[in-house]
Amino acid sequence: MVKRWGGIAAFLFLVLSMATACGSSSAAQTGQGQSTVYRVRRDTLEVYVSGSGNLQPHTLVNLSFPQSGIVRKVYVQVGDSVKAGQVLAELDTRDLELQLQNAQINLKIAQARLAQTRATARSRPADVAAAQAALANAQASLEALKAGPDPRDLEIARLNYEVARNALWQAQLSRDKTAGMPGSSQVDLQLAQARVGQSELQVEIARLQAEKAQSGPSEQQLKAAEAALAQARANLIRLQAQDPDLDIQLAQYQVEQAEIAVRQLQLRLEQARLVAPVDGVVAAVNIVEGGTAGASGPAITLADLNRLEVVVNLPEVDVAQVALGQEAEIAPEAMPDTRLKGKVVAIAPVGVQNQGVVNFPVTIALEEHAPSVRAGMTVQVRITVARRENALVIPRRALTTRGGQTLVTVLRGDQTEQIPVRVGLRGDTMVEILDGLQEGDVVVLPVSTASPASTRVPGPGFFGPGIFR
Repeated sequence: MVKRWGGIAAFLFLVLSMATACGSSSAAQTGQGQSTVYRVRRDTLEVYVSGSGNLQPHTLVNLSFPQSGIVRKVYVQVGDSVKAGQVLAELDTRDLELQLQNAQINLKIAQARLAQTRATARSRPADVAAAQAALANAQASLEALKAGPDPRDLEIARLNYEVARNALWQAQLSRDKTAGMPGSSQVDLQLAQARVGQSELQVEIARLQAEKAQSGPSEQQLKAAEAALAQARANLIRLQAQDPDLDIQLAQYQVEQAEIAVRQLQLRLEQARLVAPVDGVVAAVNIVEGGTAGASGPAITLADLNRLEVVVNLPEVDVAQVALGQEAEIAPEAMPDTRLKGKVVAIAPVGVQNQGVVNFPVTIALEEHAPSVRAGMTVQVRITVARRENALVIPRRALTTRGGQTLVTVLRGDQTEQIPVRVGLRGDTMVEILDGLQEGDVVVLPVSTASPASTRVPGPGFFGPGIFR
């Protein structure tokens, strides 16, 4: 549709001619307000989503002692740089060291018992044979007692009695002879009498032995022999019932149990020291020397300040356009002239609902580091979700919709014409034209009634010239 503007169109044409040398938008004053024209050109078009958040370390490690104790030494303070494996603090371990010594002694005892059990297992066949022999001997002794005296033993006892009697007679004769001899001394007589007394004792002993041999074993002897037999039988049964392999296995378990006790105490000694698991900077120290520490809270906090990231909460409409690996630009609010490159490294699979609004946390990692940028700073983030090089672009406000068509007002000489166009990539302020316009065409933007102070003019802002570059 063609529309004649008369004097206004002529004035716009003049303004357009003056703006052609600049290759961008120009403005003309009319009675209704400010009218702007724009020369169609090719440029890079970017579409982005934005958010804000606070920088935080990618790695933040809270270290605590697994056990309670008195802090003996703290080796670091806030701000210190540490390396992985460096000791940061340690507890008083004197009591643990004594416990470890005791456990090591118990281990040696268990190992000695195991060696003794193995030695006993090797000697078991000989022990069983000796027990069998002892049982046979006890059985034979009991049977001999029950069978009564041996005739030969009776004859021996009788002969011993006769020998003793003969010796007594000889001693008596010798005494009588000594007493009847003139000149015999009193000492000789006493010695002869002593020999008689000794012989009398020998006769009595021989008589008793002969009587004992004839009477057989006593009840006490039989009970003693039976008890010895029962003891020998029980000892053999015990040896035969023992399984040397089980004894060795039990002793081995006792050794392993003692080894575990030693390792547990060694581990507790290791855990009495806080060791840096990664390189980093000490962000917090919550313990003091001489104080009590435990597992109730972090004793020392480490941060990897060389790898910072920011988490921004994006609405579901925006997060649908975000993908891993997309580029981002990060600007600290405290340093508006600083721009840092970033990349999307994580997108939460589940949104977080807050007051009826669902947001998705998106993590952006910094790919460059500035010494003045610190963890905790508030930053603005712009994520580039689409980019088109050499796109034919016009301001988005040049578009109008009528009858299902997207139209643009084009200036042809001193006349305007609305023509349909096909739109591609849409940015916040600029759009891509796929069909309907050519580079160099001049489009007329809608009349703006806003005051110049409130009219948005393309130019540098917080993130530069906005979406259009």
